[in-house]
Amino acid sequence: MKYDIADINNKINDAILKYDMLEDKNTIVIGVSGGADSMTLLKFFIEHSEHYNLKIIVAHVNHCLRGKESDRDESFVRDYCLENNVSFELLRVDIKKESELLGESTEECARKVRYQFFKELAKKNNAQIATAHTLSDSVETMLINLTRGTGPSGLCGIPPKRGNIIRPLIFLKRAQTQYYCEEHNILYVMDSTNLEREYTRNKLRMDVIPVLKEINPELEETVLRMMSILKSDEKYLMDIANNILAESKIGFGEYKLSKMAKEPFSILSRCIRLSVFEFVKSNVSSWHIERIINLIENGKGAIVLPGNIKVVIYNNILKVEKIEKPQEKEYFEVPFNKGDTFIENLGKLTINIISKEEFNKFNKINNLLFFYALDYATINKDTNFRNRRPGDTFCRAGRRITKTIKKLFNELKIPLKNRDRILMLANKNEILWINNIGVSEKAKVTDKTEKVVLIYLEEKEKC
Repeated sequence: MKYDIADINNKINDAILKYDMLEDKNTIVIGVSGGADSMTLLKFFIEHSEHYNLKIIVAHVNHCLRGKESDRDESFVRDYCLENNVSFELLRVDIKKESELLGESTEECARKVRYQFFKELAKKNNAQIATAHTLSDSVETMLINLTRGTGPSGLCGIPPKRGNIIRPLIFLKRAQTQYYCEEHNILYVMDSTNLEREYTRNKLRMDVIPVLKEINPELEETVLRMMSILKSDEKYLMDIANNILAESKIGFGEYKLSKMAKEPFSILSRCIRLSVFEFVKSNVSSWHIERIINLIENGKGAIVLPGNIKVVIYNNILKVEKIEKPQEKEYFEVPFNKGDTFIENLGKLTINIISKEEFNKFNKINNLLFFYALDYATINKDTNFRNRRPGDTFCRAGRRITKTIKKLFNELKIPLKNRDRILMLANKNEILWINNIGVSEKAKVTDKTEKVVLIYLEEKEKC
């Protein structure tokens, strides 16, 4: 398909002006891999450097993942910069080794390393960072988020501007950058991993999007309009949440819940995201949001989020704080409450309280492999769900022998790495119930039991 070069240039200029991408900066750090997208971005700024009064710095990262091909890309970008009198900055890093040390996927580790490199260069040179993400990339990101589960913000695609990171090609399709390179006789390299379907983005690009384009050939333009509408709605809701959060603030990281807790989920969830974002500049998963809202409904409790951020609910206050020194063991505690409770990294806990008569009928027709029944009379104000603590003891129903939890877990040969994740119901240091192990002698259902507690944990799948 033939495109118009003037139209391509106009779309890039429109994005720069619409989102005020260059602000008052006179230096720009451009992430250049050597592919068609990044070479289009570099060529555009070389041609328009005088117009925008810009000094260009090219940043290239050799991830050392593809052997000679990675070295080829490095040499290609270096040579192009030398020919065009552009500053070239290189980072070579063994991403495979780095990701294994950090326990991350190579893709996630590579992204973090890249952006850290870009940010260091930008800080050093008081510059903006430009990446070559296109409308096609934004559509793919939206579809990835859709398939994994997301809220409206995840359907907005890649933001054209976030902080000092700008995406001037965000209105261009990938085919347009390839056409731009061809028309300007710009060589570019191909990453062989882009053809491997084991990567989600590649599978969408090669198998899913072509089918969607059979239904709607103008897919990218249609999705762009949808994302624009969603961004407008998201901004409106975020503005409301920001105002409520500002009105509720009583100190750094502390907010009164009296008004916030009355808001609908769409506003309350955003208030929570914003309160956490003040401490760590990353998004909060829906799983964490549900857990925090559950704590708000219960009136008390705490949760530790990734990044060592602790959210505490107490006395009608939401408090967010940074844990400077992470605990060697991460303790969690959840109040005993009827109904559903979400426990981070474990799953959905469901508590039902029924009469002894109902239990007898239920027990005859149901398999209690996953349900555990306790005498409700053993529950008091000190009863809560948690993981193990030093000094915990347990007397298994029918055994009449009290043991420390440590000794019990040793006898059951439970792996050390799993022990702190096992859910228990406790009265202080006395354990009434242990998930997948059973009920204590004291808490078991007897002839004298009047009400029965049924516990069910729908465990979260391990990633």
